[in-house]
Amino acid sequence: MTPEKRLADNIRRISPVALWITQGVVESVDGQTCTVSIGEATFSGIRLRASLTDRERQILLVPKVGSAVTLASLSGDFNDMVVVQVDEVETVTVNGGKLGGLVNIETLTEKINELVEAFNSHTHTITPGTINTTGSAAAQSNPSPVTVPAVGRKARKLNRKDYEDDKITH
Repeated sequence: MTPEKRLADNIRRISPVALWITQGVVESVDGQTCTVSIGEATFSGIRLRASLTDRERQILLVPKVGSAVTLASLSGDFNDMVVVQVDEVETVTVNGGKLGGLVNIETLTEKINELVEAFNSHTHTITPGTINTTGSAAAQSNPSPVTVPAVGRKARKLNRKDYEDDKITH
């Protein structure tokens, strides 16, 4: 007997139910379940996660309506079906989504670096007149405009790798 055949036989022995996998098309999504058409038949209440229990540390992949999904039956029939793979994802919710959306890292880096550039090149021009200075009893007169130079210590541009977790991408 081949190792593959022996493995298949062992899985059949320990599994109380016959499992099967099929493919369908998502018709609609409602919370943690969806409705899927398989051929001419339509099935509702198909789970999008392994269980319907609410836990804080779960991932919910919501497939796009009209996209293909792979389904498994946990009971060997059309009951207790669960989505095990999706072709197109509409939304992904990690750990309940309490922290909001993921950051578009490239756009964030560009915006922050625009701010760094503005800070590094920013100067002030003081118009002619009187400048009040700290520590002196009298105001100082400036007959022509005075340009205050840009900051002496420049801010460094950011590198996305300094703060990007590339193990989760979108």
